Amino acid sequence: MNSDIGKIEINDPSMENFKKIEPKDEMSPQEVDNFWKNEFLEQAELTKIKDTASIENNTAKEYYDDNGTKYREGDLLLPNTQFEVRGYQYETDDQGRVKSAEGQLRMRDPSYERDMEDVRRIDGQEYKSTDDRGHLIGHQFDGSDKLENLVPMDAKLNQGDFVKLESTLSDAVKDGADVRLKVEPVYEGDSARPTEFRVTYSIDGDKDAVVFKNESEAKT
Repeated sequence: MNSDIGKIEINDPSMENFKKIEPKDEMSPQEVDNFWKNEFLEQAELTKIKDTASIENNTAKEYYDDNGTKYREGDLLLPNTQFEVRGYQYETDDQGRVKSAEGQLRMRDPSYERDMEDVRRIDGQEYKSTDDRGHLIGHQFDGSDKLENLVPMDAKLNQGDFVKLESTLSDAVKDGADVRLKVEPVYEGDSARPTEFRVTYSIDGDKDAVVFKNESEAKT
Protein backbone atom coordinates (compact mmCIF):
# COMPACT_ATOMS: atom_id res chain seq x y z
CA MET A 1 0.00 0.00 0.00
CA ASN A 2 1.29 3.42 -0.92
CA SER A 3 1.99 5.45 2.25
CA ASP A 4 1.37 8.69 0.36
CA ILE A 5 -2.29 7.92 -0.22
CA GLY A 6 -4.49 10.42 1.61
CA LYS A 7 -1.83 13.13 1.66
CA ILE A 8 -2.76 16.38 -0.11
CA GLU A 9 0.02 18.52 -1.42
CA ILE A 10 -0.64 22.22 -2.07
CA ASN A 11 1.28 23.34 -5.15
CA ASP A 12 -0.59 26.62 -5.68
CA PRO A 13 2.05 29.38 -5.20
CA SER A 14 -0.70 31.83 -4.18
CA MET A 15 -1.42 29.73 -1.10
CA GLU A 16 2.21 29.55 -0.01
CA ASN A 17 2.06 32.59 2.27
CA PHE A 18 -0.72 31.08 4.31
CA LYS A 19 1.71 28.43 5.56
CA LYS A 20 4.00 31.10 6.93
CA ILE A 21 1.39 33.04 8.94
CA GLU A 22 1.32 32.02 12.55
CA PRO A 23 -0.61 33.72 15.36
CA LYS A 24 1.62 35.68 17.74
CA ASP A 25 -0.56 34.94 20.73
CA GLU A 26 -3.08 32.26 21.22
CA MET A 27 -6.68 33.48 21.76
CA SER A 28 -9.34 31.61 23.61
CA PRO A 29 -12.66 30.90 21.84
CA GLN A 30 -14.31 33.48 24.12
CA GLU A 31 -11.75 36.15 23.19
CA VAL A 32 -12.25 35.41 19.49
CA ASP A 33 -16.01 35.66 19.94
CA ASN A 34 -15.70 39.00 21.79
CA PHE A 35 -13.32 40.34 19.14
CA TRP A 36 -15.76 39.75 16.31
CA LYS A 37 -18.71 41.07 18.31
CA ASN A 38 -16.83 44.34 18.85
CA GLU A 39 -15.94 44.48 15.16
CA PHE A 40 -19.57 44.06 14.13
CA LEU A 41 -20.74 46.66 16.67
CA GLU A 42 -18.21 49.22 15.44
CA GLN A 43 -19.19 48.64 11.82
CA ALA A 44 -22.89 48.91 12.68
CA GLU A 45 -22.29 52.21 14.50
CA LEU A 46 -20.32 53.62 11.56
CA THR A 47 -23.10 52.61 9.18
CA LYS A 48 -25.68 54.28 11.42
CA ILE A 49 -23.69 57.52 11.50
CA LYS A 50 -23.29 57.52 7.71
CA ASP A 51 -27.00 56.82 7.18
CA THR A 52 -27.96 59.63 9.57
CA ALA A 53 -25.65 62.07 7.81
CA SER A 54 -27.08 61.05 4.45
CA ILE A 55 -30.63 61.63 5.65
CA GLU A 56 -29.73 65.04 7.07
CA ASN A 57 -28.00 66.09 3.85
CA ASN A 58 -30.99 65.04 1.76
CA THR A 59 -33.56 66.78 3.96
CA ALA A 60 -34.57 70.09 2.40
CA LYS A 61 -34.68 73.12 4.69
CA GLU A 62 -38.21 74.28 5.39
CA TYR A 63 -39.21 77.95 5.46
CA TYR A 64 -42.18 79.43 7.32
CA ASP A 65 -43.80 82.84 6.88
CA ASP A 66 -44.75 85.52 9.40
CA ASN A 67 -47.80 83.49 10.43
CA GLY A 68 -46.18 80.06 10.63
CA THR A 69 -47.29 78.88 7.19
CA LYS A 70 -44.75 76.76 5.32
CA TYR A 71 -44.11 78.27 1.92
CA ARG A 72 -40.76 76.87 0.79
CA GLU A 73 -38.77 73.64 0.86
CA GLY A 74 -35.11 73.86 -0.08
CA ASP A 75 -34.81 75.88 -3.29
CA LEU A 76 -38.48 75.51 -4.24
CA LEU A 77 -41.44 77.68 -3.34
CA LEU A 78 -44.54 75.64 -2.69
CA PRO A 79 -47.16 75.83 -5.49
CA ASN A 80 -50.58 77.43 -5.06
CA THR A 81 -49.60 78.97 -1.74
CA GLN A 82 -50.45 82.28 -0.12
CA PHE A 83 -48.00 83.53 2.47
CA GLU A 84 -46.67 86.65 4.18
CA VAL A 85 -43.02 87.61 4.57
CA ARG A 86 -41.91 90.80 6.34
CA GLY A 87 -45.51 92.02 6.28
CA TYR A 88 -46.00 91.64 2.50
CA GLN A 89 -48.34 89.15 0.88
CA TYR A 90 -47.26 86.70 -1.81
CA GLU A 91 -48.96 84.07 -3.92
CA THR A 92 -47.49 81.32 -6.07
CA ASP A 93 -48.95 79.60 -9.12
CA ASP A 94 -49.24 75.87 -9.77
CA GLN A 95 -45.52 75.72 -10.64
CA GLY A 96 -44.32 77.50 -7.53
CA ARG A 97 -43.58 80.77 -9.34
CA VAL A 98 -44.48 84.00 -7.60
CA LYS A 99 -47.50 85.43 -9.38
CA SER A 100 -48.10 88.39 -7.07
CA ALA A 101 -46.45 90.40 -4.32
CA GLU A 102 -48.28 93.22 -2.58
CA GLY A 103 -48.80 95.30 0.50
CA GLN A 104 -48.76 98.70 2.11
CA LEU A 105 -45.33 100.18 1.64
CA ARG A 106 -43.13 101.34 4.49
CA MET A 107 -39.52 102.42 4.58
CA ARG A 108 -36.87 99.90 5.51
CA ASP A 109 -36.13 99.21 9.12
CA PRO A 110 -32.62 100.65 9.68
CA SER A 111 -31.61 97.47 11.51
CA TYR A 112 -32.40 95.29 8.49
CA GLU A 113 -29.18 94.79 6.55
CA ARG A 114 -29.08 93.59 2.96
CA ASP A 115 -28.58 89.83 2.77
CA MET A 116 -29.11 88.88 -0.86
CA GLU A 117 -29.67 85.20 -1.49
CA ASP A 118 -27.63 83.74 -4.34
CA VAL A 119 -30.71 82.72 -6.33
CA ARG A 120 -28.74 82.62 -9.59
CA ARG A 121 -27.27 79.28 -8.55
CA ILE A 122 -30.71 77.71 -8.08
CA ASP A 123 -31.67 75.33 -10.88
CA GLY A 124 -34.49 76.55 -13.11
CA GLN A 125 -34.22 80.26 -12.32
CA GLU A 126 -33.27 81.15 -15.91
CA TYR A 127 -31.23 84.26 -15.24
CA LYS A 128 -29.74 85.90 -18.31
CA SER A 129 -26.29 87.45 -18.14
CA THR A 130 -28.01 90.85 -18.49
CA ASP A 131 -30.40 90.23 -15.57
CA ASP A 132 -30.33 91.55 -12.02
CA ARG A 133 -31.88 89.85 -9.03
CA GLY A 134 -34.91 92.14 -9.11
CA HIS A 135 -36.95 92.82 -5.98
CA LEU A 136 -40.71 92.62 -6.38
CA ILE A 137 -41.07 94.65 -3.18
CA GLY A 138 -38.07 96.97 -3.09
CA HIS A 139 -35.32 96.57 -0.49
CA GLN A 140 -35.87 100.17 0.56
CA PHE A 141 -39.44 99.19 1.46
CA ASP A 142 -38.20 96.43 3.76
CA GLY A 143 -38.80 93.77 1.12
CA SER A 144 -37.16 90.37 1.52
CA ASP A 145 -33.79 89.59 -0.10
CA LYS A 146 -34.75 85.93 -0.57
CA LEU A 147 -36.18 83.71 -3.28
CA GLU A 148 -39.81 84.67 -2.69
CA ASN A 149 -39.08 88.31 -3.50
CA LEU A 150 -36.37 88.00 -6.16
CA VAL A 151 -36.92 87.33 -9.87
CA PRO A 152 -34.81 87.57 -13.04
CA MET A 153 -35.19 91.21 -14.07
CA ASP A 154 -33.45 92.94 -16.93
CA ALA A 155 -30.73 95.14 -15.41
CA LYS A 156 -31.65 98.23 -17.43
CA LEU A 157 -35.28 97.90 -16.36
CA ASN A 158 -34.34 97.24 -12.73
CA GLN A 159 -31.99 100.21 -12.60
CA GLY A 160 -34.14 102.40 -14.85
CA ASP A 161 -37.93 102.66 -15.08
CA PHE A 162 -38.61 100.28 -12.22
CA VAL A 163 -36.43 102.15 -9.75
CA LYS A 164 -37.90 105.46 -10.95
CA LEU A 165 -41.34 104.26 -9.97
CA GLU A 166 -40.01 103.06 -6.62
CA SER A 167 -38.47 106.50 -6.02
CA THR A 168 -41.83 108.16 -6.64
CA LEU A 169 -43.51 105.79 -4.21
CA SER A 170 -40.70 106.22 -1.69
CA ASP A 171 -41.12 110.00 -1.69
CA ALA A 172 -44.84 109.55 -1.05
CA VAL A 173 -44.23 107.15 1.84
CA LYS A 174 -41.74 109.57 3.41
CA ASP A 175 -44.35 112.34 3.11
CA GLY A 176 -46.72 110.21 5.18
CA ALA A 177 -49.01 109.03 2.37
CA ASP A 178 -50.79 105.69 2.39
CA VAL A 179 -48.99 103.90 -0.45
CA ARG A 180 -49.97 100.43 -1.67
CA LEU A 181 -48.25 98.35 -4.32
CA LYS A 182 -48.98 95.13 -6.18
CA VAL A 183 -46.51 93.55 -8.61
CA GLU A 184 -47.62 90.65 -10.82
CA PRO A 185 -44.92 88.84 -12.82
CA VAL A 186 -46.22 87.34 -16.08
CA TYR A 187 -44.66 84.16 -17.48
CA GLU A 188 -44.78 82.35 -20.80
CA GLY A 189 -45.22 78.59 -20.78
CA ASP A 190 -43.11 76.84 -18.15
CA SER A 191 -40.44 79.55 -18.04
CA ALA A 192 -39.39 80.85 -14.63
CA ARG A 193 -38.30 84.18 -16.10
CA PRO A 194 -41.08 86.79 -16.30
CA THR A 195 -41.75 88.38 -19.67
CA GLU A 196 -43.32 91.44 -18.06
CA PHE A 197 -44.42 92.94 -14.75
CA ARG A 198 -47.90 94.34 -14.24
CA VAL A 199 -47.76 96.94 -11.51
CA THR A 200 -50.69 98.60 -9.79
CA TYR A 201 -50.29 101.13 -7.02
CA SER A 202 -52.17 103.79 -5.11
CA ILE A 203 -51.16 106.91 -3.23
CA ASP A 204 -53.78 108.00 -0.70
CA GLY A 205 -56.39 106.15 -2.73
CA ASP A 206 -55.41 107.50 -6.16
CA LYS A 207 -54.77 104.41 -8.29
CA ASP A 208 -52.56 103.91 -11.31
CA ALA A 209 -51.12 101.01 -13.27
CA VAL A 210 -48.16 100.35 -15.55
CA VAL A 211 -46.71 97.39 -17.45
CA PHE A 212 -42.96 96.89 -17.66
CA LYS A 213 -41.56 94.61 -20.33
CA ASN A 214 -38.75 92.49 -18.92
CA GLU A 215 -36.23 93.66 -21.47
CA SER A 216 -34.13 96.71 -22.21
CA GLU A 217 -37.03 98.93 -23.21
CA ALA A 218 -38.95 101.75 -21.64
CA LYS A 219 -42.27 101.06 -19.97
CA THR A 220 -45.38 100.51 -22.13
